[in-house]
Amino acid sequence: MHEPDWAALRELFPVLNSWAHLNSAAFGPIPSTGVQAISDHFRARDESAALDFPTWFDRLDRIRGKIARLIRARADDIAFCPNAGAGLSWFLQGIDWRAGDEVISFQHEFPNNQYAPSLLDSKGVRFRALPTPAGALDPDQILDAIGPRARLVLLSSVNYSNGLRAPLAALAPELRRRGVLLCVDATQTVGALSLDLGSTPVDFLVAHGYKWLMAPAGAGFAYVPAATRAWLAPSVVSWRSHRDWRDFESLHHGRPVLPDEAAMYEGGVQAFAPLFALEASLDLILECGQQSIERRVLGLAQRCRGILTAHGGVLSSGADGKGGSHIVTAAFSQRDSASLRRRLEDARVVVSVRQGNLRVSPHFFNNAADLDRLDGALAS
Repeated sequence: MHEPDWAALRELFPVLNSWAHLNSAAFGPIPSTGVQAISDHFRARDESAALDFPTWFDRLDRIRGKIARLIRARADDIAFCPNAGAGLSWFLQGIDWRAGDEVISFQHEFPNNQYAPSLLDSKGVRFRALPTPAGALDPDQILDAIGPRARLVLLSSVNYSNGLRAPLAALAPELRRRGVLLCVDATQTVGALSLDLGSTPVDFLVAHGYKWLMAPAGAGFAYVPAATRAWLAPSVVSWRSHRDWRDFESLHHGRPVLPDEAAMYEGGVQAFAPLFALEASLDLILECGQQSIERRVLGLAQRCRGILTAHGGVLSSGADGKGGSHIVTAAFSQRDSASLRRRLEDARVVVSVRQGNLRVSPHFFNNAADLDRLDGALAS
């Protein structure tokens, strides 16, 4: 397989001229092609007086198809959402909860996945947060916690604070067999690691594109398979809720007949500019090939582990037995991680701190020079 020209792709990210940007788990930089897509949209909008707005929705359908290719799904399964929290709310608010139902997750999950189920207590739903494992996540840790009242398992495909990868391929079929719903936040996966929803039966998945998909905030999507759409009612109702909403000059009045596609959950007019920028990033990823990108980010992450440990860092979890994670976190016993992050920032090296650990998250556009700057800044 032809290896992408990583050096040429790097030229699409002007931020790298000034910074060693090793922080895609927080905010991924937007490629110049994405910025151009935004500019082109607003220029064309002025030139046409927005008379061509129906074609903007056609373009959204094209973007759904590209997302579907990336995650091995169907375009009809994709709905755009403004962020992961909104998508998660679509799902949680559409479940017919019964008093005593349980939602299971982990103690160090992303706050969305703790806050939202905790507030279901008004419906009599119990939220159980399992201890975060020190090493690889064993599917049995979740399956052993499944009791007769378990209704939903809610987790991230990759944990934001320690890089722990969820064993979805092993977990999902067994949860399906037991009749327990599975909801996944894939924000820290899509764009960096391969994801095959054709062989992983999740009931709902959401991802925000401002991290590894290198898009502006506001460009997110949900995967809602047909089996879930059969029972999940939309929680947002708008003029696009009727299946013939494209008849702009004679909109339907009265009770809407809902469309069959996942777009029924979106609501009204979408954030076209961020989604058009997302398309530019999708084109880069699809052209490179997700497997090529995965190999590169995992290789860069492995070198980051060596750098952090060489300077006294103690690595957190994140390995899954298949090459580890692209998110690398470590604690330094003799250094405060927040102070260390600020010192690295002074050296124009961008990383994060999560749960007291220094977090480094390289993407495909990073190179050896970026990691050398990290190494040198830590040494100083």
